[in-house]
Amino acid sequence: MLKVAVFFGGDSVESDISVITGIGALSALDSSKYQGIAVYVRDNKFWIANEQKALSVGIYSKFNKANFKQVYVSNKRLVFAKSKFKEKYIDIDIALLCTHGGNCENGGLQGLLEINDIPYTSTDIARSAICMDKSLTHIFATKIGVKNVNYTLVNDKITEEGIEEIFNQFNKNVVVKPNSLGSSVGVQAVNDSKQIYKAIQNALRYDKYALIEQKVDNLVEFNCAAVYSGKEILLSDVDIPVRSKEILDFEDKYLMFNGKAEQEKFELTSALKKQILQTTKKVYDELGLFGVVRIDYLYDSAINELYLNEINTIPGSMAYYLFANCGIDLMDLTDILIEAGLARYKENKALIKKFDSSLLTLSENSSPKLLQKFHK
Repeated sequence: MLKVAVFFGGDSVESDISVITGIGALSALDSSKYQGIAVYVRDNKFWIANEQKALSVGIYSKFNKANFKQVYVSNKRLVFAKSKFKEKYIDIDIALLCTHGGNCENGGLQGLLEINDIPYTSTDIARSAICMDKSLTHIFATKIGVKNVNYTLVNDKITEEGIEEIFNQFNKNVVVKPNSLGSSVGVQAVNDSKQIYKAIQNALRYDKYALIEQKVDNLVEFNCAAVYSGKEILLSDVDIPVRSKEILDFEDKYLMFNGKAEQEKFELTSALKKQILQTTKKVYDELGLFGVVRIDYLYDSAINELYLNEINTIPGSMAYYLFANCGIDLMDLTDILIEAGLARYKENKALIKKFDSSLLTLSENSSPKLLQKFHK
């Protein structure tokens, strides 16, 4: 039976959403094939949840160390911290990543796992970092011929005069957002010069950079996901998310239980659906993505123009709901992720990682001062 460490939580504004994703993934694992281990990331530490309580939201919302054991990650193991006389550990076969935002989605956690020779289920280090950084996403999307909105990046050095100039360049109709956050936190639509400075300052509370984008008029938003099965890229259905405001925000995504948010009334044509599916596959393939990836789109219904908005390399609930009409449920999805992750790990292990040279042998008797000149 494979031991699957399900990582969730993390020090990011998306931590709570990640907990829900992690619990869902744990509960969906096929118990005849996998032993799930709940690994909660909090305060830059790793905690194994009490097995009897691991699926209870309450132990995460009201964190108490009594319900957890602190561990650290080391060479295919979760090692128990603070063991006085004997090292205790749990061997793990693969890490199923359900972490959203921060260092747990931007490649940081992936790097830790790679250093410790642990297979994992998400996009690799470099591409995770690119997709977390929205400005880099725009650059790479443009590079592969995928349209995205005009944008500019600012930091806290921007002056009010500079903001006014940018605002005018974008026809006084923009969306301001933190550059490297997800879940629509800190996002604000602005068409008033008195609001834009405050919107930028708000975005900079969450991130070192604020992204200013041209707002899309006559807006309809779409979501579409993809996952690599080990043989081919599988595409989900195309979804129109519900929203109660002019742009989708955190409340619409996760807190709207009172029915105020409504499904966008829009007839998705077969041609537009085909374009979204083809673009999703193109982005996934040409950027070299992996695992479940959800891509969000903006569409101007008046001019029939589709724009890539964001790439989510570890989407909420692993975007399993988008695959429902494709005959893939959450258990199927965890199976696909684990099997593909193990296959990728095997392929990577076959690559040459060392190069034996005579350099160190020839340098054995050289003085440090002589070695300092080596690279000159």
